[in-house]
Amino acid sequence: MKAVVLAAGEVYQVERVRRLVGRPDLVICADGGLRHAAALGLTPDLLLGDFDSVEPDLLAAARAEAVPVHRVPVEKDETDSHLAVREAVRRGAGEVLLVGGSGDRLDHTVSNLFLLPFCPVPLAMTDGKSVARVLGPGGALQVEGEAGAYLSLVPLCPVVTGVSVDNVHWPLTGATLRWGESLGVSNRLLGGEARVSVGEGYLLVVQAWD
Repeated sequence: MKAVVLAAGEVYQVERVRRLVGRPDLVICADGGLRHAAALGLTPDLLLGDFDSVEPDLLAAARAEAVPVHRVPVEKDETDSHLAVREAVRRGAGEVLLVGGSGDRLDHTVSNLFLLPFCPVPLAMTDGKSVARVLGPGGALQVEGEAGAYLSLVPLCPVVTGVSVDNVHWPLTGATLRWGESLGVSNRLLGGEARVSVGEGYLLVVQAWD
């Protein structure tokens, strides 16, 4: 089952996001993420949050349309996005796409990115300008895209070894990526499909478009 979580951050290139979203089985809006639902043509299955960022008229409209609403405390140990992703997994999602997880709050953006390696099911994050995924030890990923699209590989732990990527402008074979270095940033796809793999460690894989 595929779930989509709509967070309150920014969404660009709505048509691209619609293609990435496809036809999800479950849609959860995290607080102000409700504002993205109509633009993406999605009907929420749940609105969850402390409601500090959702517009009052949108909240009222959701209630009028009988969208299930779950209010959580303002003072809590997790962000609304984190709770929404957790709820999607609890409901049986086998994969989750987090939309609008980045924006003008750098702390929230970084926090959402670090949800990726710790989610028990595959979790990707997009704002329409880029899509981020994480590879763990022994993992591999196929990345499809047009020639010239950016592909960046960023270590999420001090050392990531055995990093390989092909069908890119600067291929890597068994490379080591370390914190404080930028070897894997701003590679370019040659078009078609690139394969990224990792030996040990956690690697953030970001495909971005101009």
